[in-house]
Amino acid sequence: MMNEKVEVQIGNRRLVVEIEGLTPLEISVLAQKVSERLTEMQNQSKMADTSKIALLVALSFAAELDKERSAHDLTQRLLENKAEALSKSLRESLQAGSDTGE
Repeated sequence: MMNEKVEVQIGNRRLVVEIEGLTPLEISVLAQKVSERLTEMQNQSKMADTSKIALLVALSFAAELDKERSAHDLTQRLLENKAEALSKSLRESLQAGSDTGE
């Protein structure tokens, strides 16, 4: 996939970015989410330093990503355990059927 540069606005800053594997639309949507989170944190915070607020936004997204990864890992382990249990049950059923001559 060819990476395309796209101009986005986050807060009052304009940036030209390209992110490997993302379309300009996907980049724009992500930039909008970051901008919205930045505005939320600016409204909640008494800080005037936008670089500190930007770091808080990055930390907030990192925390969300970590939670999602943990949930994904747990779901993956549960699915693997369920698949193993089903496979074992199937093997036992097939073995029981061959033992009775079916």
